[in-house]
Amino acid sequence: MSSVCVVDGVLLAIGGDGNEYRSKKTSSIYGLHLDEKKWRHVGDLPFACSMVDTLLLSGGGLFMVDGFTQQVLKITVQGLAKLFPIIPILKVSEKSKKEADERRLYEEAMTKGYVETSVTKCLILGAAGVGKTHLKHLLLKKDPPQQRVSTGLADNPVRAISFSLAGVSVQEEDDWFVVEDDQALLKVVGGTIRDGGVSMATSLDKVVGSFPKMAIHVSSDGAGALHPDPTPTAVSVTTDTSHQSRTVSIEKELIHHINHSSGKEKLFGVKWIQFIDSGGQLQYHDILPLFVQNPGVAIFVLNLSEKLSHQPAIEYYGADGKPVGKAYQSSLSHQQILQHCLGAMCSQDVHPLIITVGTHRDAADRCSESINEKNQELMKLLAADRFHVLCNGEELTEAIFPVNGKTPGVEDRHVATVLRQKIVSMCPKLIKMPIAWFGLEVLLQRSSHGGILSPVECQVCAKSLHLEGDAFLAALHHLVHHNMFLHYPEALPQTVFCDPQVVLTKVTELVEYHHKLRDCPDKGVAAERGLAKFRDHGLLSVELLNKFSKHYTEGLFTPHDLLKLLVSVGAIAMIGEGGVYLMPGLLPHLDSGQVSKYYQQDASLVITPTQGCIPSGLFCCLVAHLLSPTNQSPWKVCMDGDKPLCLYRNCITFEFQHTTELVTLVDMFSYILLHVDEMSSQVCREIRCCVHSGIKSACGILKYQGVQFRDAFMCAGGSCTSDPPHVAVVVSEKKWKCSIRGHQKGDLSEGQLMWFGESGVRRQDPSTSDPVSLDNEPSMQHLMEKVAAVIPSKCWAIGLQLGLTTAELQAICPQHQGLDNYHRAFSEIFDVWRRRRSLPYTWRTLINVLRSPSVDEVQLSDQLTSWITHK
Repeated sequence: MSSVCVVDGVLLAIGGDGNEYRSKKTSSIYGLHLDEKKWRHVGDLPFACSMVDTLLLSGGGLFMVDGFTQQVLKITVQGLAKLFPIIPILKVSEKSKKEADERRLYEEAMTKGYVETSVTKCLILGAAGVGKTHLKHLLLKKDPPQQRVSTGLADNPVRAISFSLAGVSVQEEDDWFVVEDDQALLKVVGGTIRDGGVSMATSLDKVVGSFPKMAIHVSSDGAGALHPDPTPTAVSVTTDTSHQSRTVSIEKELIHHINHSSGKEKLFGVKWIQFIDSGGQLQYHDILPLFVQNPGVAIFVLNLSEKLSHQPAIEYYGADGKPVGKAYQSSLSHQQILQHCLGAMCSQDVHPLIITVGTHRDAADRCSESINEKNQELMKLLAADRFHVLCNGEELTEAIFPVNGKTPGVEDRHVATVLRQKIVSMCPKLIKMPIAWFGLEVLLQRSSHGGILSPVECQVCAKSLHLEGDAFLAALHHLVHHNMFLHYPEALPQTVFCDPQVVLTKVTELVEYHHKLRDCPDKGVAAERGLAKFRDHGLLSVELLNKFSKHYTEGLFTPHDLLKLLVSVGAIAMIGEGGVYLMPGLLPHLDSGQVSKYYQQDASLVITPTQGCIPSGLFCCLVAHLLSPTNQSPWKVCMDGDKPLCLYRNCITFEFQHTTELVTLVDMFSYILLHVDEMSSQVCREIRCCVHSGIKSACGILKYQGVQFRDAFMCAGGSCTSDPPHVAVVVSEKKWKCSIRGHQKGDLSEGQLMWFGESGVRRQDPSTSDPVSLDNEPSMQHLMEKVAAVIPSKCWAIGLQLGLTTAELQAICPQHQGLDNYHRAFSEIFDVWRRRRSLPYTWRTLINVLRSPSVDEVQLSDQLTSWITHK
């Protein structure tokens, strides 16, 4: 009579009837695999037994209780291995059960599992060369980089997670784990599943209910478009035949990590910090806010060996560590760059934690401005209630955390520990997040075509992780919001960038190439079409973009697609015809001493933010909006022949609509100045409305929802004239109030009222108006009446003195005498002067020209001076 027992998925039968027991000295063992449903003879015992009351398999061997003798029999594992091949069968059984358990854990986690965690973006900002990358390495506990390489527009986020921070003092080492690649991320997910860190929900719909969603609208050819939508509709899916999806399974790898991950790698109860290093070149400062928005922490880095007022040298180093192009001096100081960045950070819905780190601690003594003096100045700047500032110490008097990033010592590592713990402690509270979202990130990246997928392909991949409906839409929104992925539905609805560098590198290539061309002579760039215009005026074309083939994928991302993307984010605008685009962020900066010749301060409208300075990126985005051909009132860059009259990153002269009016827009750092040459109430009001509409559009693109702008004029009343330039804010109809001295008030002048189109205000008749200053701008009618009509034959000499070339005058000045010919020549000469402003467009300039030896009209000069100042 045989005895049976189930041992780890194998049914064992041992022994036989009584006759066999008496006649034989052995007993047979048979095994039945429950999955296979087939008996196998696995061997014989070296003794006879007819009944087995108990059968037990353990780590020590096989235990049996003989039915007749009631003796406990034991055969060790080693003995069993020698006697018969039962051990391999039992091992297979154990492995199958373990794999089944691991697969069950995996399936449950992907379908119903969630963890409590949070994600915070930490953006590192500052001028080029101050040590931002070294600081990032110090915070991540990595060795300093050995070679200087300029960071591009922005690096992909490097994520770190911290454990067991509760109760850890700053003297103790914090537990910090860096997730640098997809394999490390899967290890973290696997360790979390294995250690029971995943909670199970009856339905993930409840977990993702509070997350924003992205809706997919699929066209007939299968190209999907994603749009933010809190209540997305059902999705219809069509297979994309242009690019077959290369879906890659992560199941086996993740199950492996469930079995082998260390106890340290787990997700639950931790806060993720995503460190994003950014480029320090000024071009990047204006372009970065278009791509990286809403950080939870902003670390501003400055060089302690330089004064806050110092304008640092801008250098660029390629991937090989060699300089690219030639260095130049920044147009902004360290403090101004900080103010620009603060304006951007605090214009967003949620104000980030502001941290100031000073590098080159060992060289701080070489600077004439001490760290204490820097702290005093920065605390004044950061004292506003709108700033959430992390101070160094409990006394709240020090903003700077000094470190040596290049050669960090014990003190520097201690500061890094403090910063890590402070950052984590300031992170938002934990939220429930499906653990499958982490797997989806890896799966989409590995399945992509060079970092690019269509929305439909994303859906196909997500289905393998049981992410469908809202769970998938919320996951995709989460990845885009935290800059793990990029997506621009208005411009490229068929493209999801699973690797942000596909886009960011394209901008980096343009900035680096632009920097390289600064070192090229005109002859070098003139040989190739478009290079001089790109270098001098920031003009792009498809031909230029074809120079950089990296990351382009036919059918998914081409140079034409890049142009569409850059237009949609406000980085470029098409100007004129022929596929030429202007990128304002690449334009050179006009020196403040040169800017003043393009406007007349007392008649110019000032548009100022209610707090702080103009946020970084806003002015360039505004210019792109004004030049966009989609606007109902298009603006044009004013041209002087085949070159722009005034085209700089901070100062641009436009032609407005179909009028002859010249409009100059100036970024004065703390406000935007708007100047019109020939003022009239109708034109001024329309220009003012266009600019305000453009600012609103730019703020929408940049997510600057927390900033407001108001109209003002430069204050010149009473005791305010001795102060540094500041504004008088328009507070009510026809009234202004000084922004410094609130009691200083006054009425708007008729010229100022023109900006608001006040009824009853008409364009002033130039023939009857009285100039009040030699620094006023002359009207064209006055010039023609007071100069051209008096000395018609002096047009050549006056033209030379006003900066026109001989070739230009040969084309303008008449070949034959006659008042009509001279009149036309003077009109063109004065118009070129007004547009080009190679010399200030004022009466004073003209008076000096008339007094010059080549013109020799001193008497007329005296008459004009008397008329201007005394009439």
